[in-house]
Amino acid sequence: MTLDRALADAPRWMFLVILVYAPWAYGCTWLPAITTLNHFSAVLLVWWVAGSAWRRRGPQMHWLPVVLVTGLLVQGWWLVWNAHSYHTYRTWTTVTRIWDNPPLPAWPGAIDRNLSQSAMLNVTALLGLFLFACDLMARPTWRKRVWATLALTAATVAVGGTVFKLGGPEMREWLWDAKVAELTSTFATYRYHGNAASLMSLGWALALGFAVVSAAGRGRPLLLAGWVMAALALLFGLFVNTSRAGWGLAALIALLVGGRFLWAWWRTAREDFRWGQGLVQSVMLVAVVATVLAAAMSADWTAKLVRLNTATATMQERYPSKVYHELARETGWLGHGADCFQMALPPYMEAFGLAGAEHDGFWRHAHNDYYEYLANWGRWGLGLWVVLIGGGLGLGLWEHFRAPVLWGSTQWALSFCGGCAIIGILVHALWDFPLEKASILLYFLTLVADGWARTPQPKEAPSPDASAAD
Repeated sequence: MTLDRALADAPRWMFLVILVYAPWAYGCTWLPAITTLNHFSAVLLVWWVAGSAWRRRGPQMHWLPVVLVTGLLVQGWWLVWNAHSYHTYRTWTTVTRIWDNPPLPAWPGAIDRNLSQSAMLNVTALLGLFLFACDLMARPTWRKRVWATLALTAATVAVGGTVFKLGGPEMREWLWDAKVAELTSTFATYRYHGNAASLMSLGWALALGFAVVSAAGRGRPLLLAGWVMAALALLFGLFVNTSRAGWGLAALIALLVGGRFLWAWWRTAREDFRWGQGLVQSVMLVAVVATVLAAAMSADWTAKLVRLNTATATMQERYPSKVYHELARETGWLGHGADCFQMALPPYMEAFGLAGAEHDGFWRHAHNDYYEYLANWGRWGLGLWVVLIGGGLGLGLWEHFRAPVLWGSTQWALSFCGGCAIIGILVHALWDFPLEKASILLYFLTLVADGWARTPQPKEAPSPDASAAD
């Protein structure tokens, strides 16, 4: 291996390590884990930039995501620099705002310096990793490695979460203190089961794609068996988990992936299909899936049915629409600052008489990422996020649908499954907060980067690290 190749590949392998680390470090929802993720990201980005300079070869990426990321970072750090205040808790559900002598009082600034600064450190790290992924995902072999890492890591979370769930509080004390271990709302290393469901839904979509590709490639039964087992483990984990969102995401992604590939099969491959053999295989597959779902639901199926029937009422409790609408109406173009929703909301909750303990106490998140991003980033910042995410999703799906059907192609199949995973998270964000958690946002932005990586790149002379691996 040459020095140039080592410099090029080192940050790429480190990125895969970060993808494995993030979910298992308590989902990077714990401050020390977030800080470690930020440090890992800083090392990777410095190595990436230094390696590119040494090899005299710039990153391969479209200019638009660079502009969008720059706009978000400039806005976020401006609000930190010109922060107007910070907060102290008056009670456990109300806060007192304290003026902080900003450099430019008449100009926009964050309403809480400490929260926005801490959040922007993590946002900067994640957006830096997003740009790195835009460059990395332009290389087909590395794109496949990233997809496999995402899917298999999510599968390990599903397996680990299932073991801890079935093992009871005694086993969960390996991860949590005794009080938290008694709760049924934890799953694997995630304190909140909805966040675990989001991560597993990403892996579920990708594992289905790998299973489809393996089934199309004749002569690879072990590979097919491995990906089918990974997909079933994720499905089992989604239904053992008590998150109703996870059940819905599993069904939504299965419908999207199944509908797309069944339609493609009907148009291109049904003439060579052996109907008798296929019927037997279909019955066996349905039986296996039904068994997995029955086993996952069997332990507390009555409680899960009750939770399913009360889903609408629970969503209404988590969605004080009048409060959110008033907060959104009064939010400026640049917002209140990253992660400052939790300090912007309490005055509105007090004004509407919803600040008592009977109203679920202090709300750190909105249970609706769209309102929370609007409060944190304002109309201008939210627009940048919409273009960044929508552009990656749209380009990825456009590339998939304009390409011919290639059943043995991982690139063709996984481009659609990655889009389905993004859609699932965007749907989940309507009533939860997956895009506020670093590990989920990292996985999500990696798939968004895959879409941006499919934009046409200018032709360049072969680089010293060019090889079949790229």
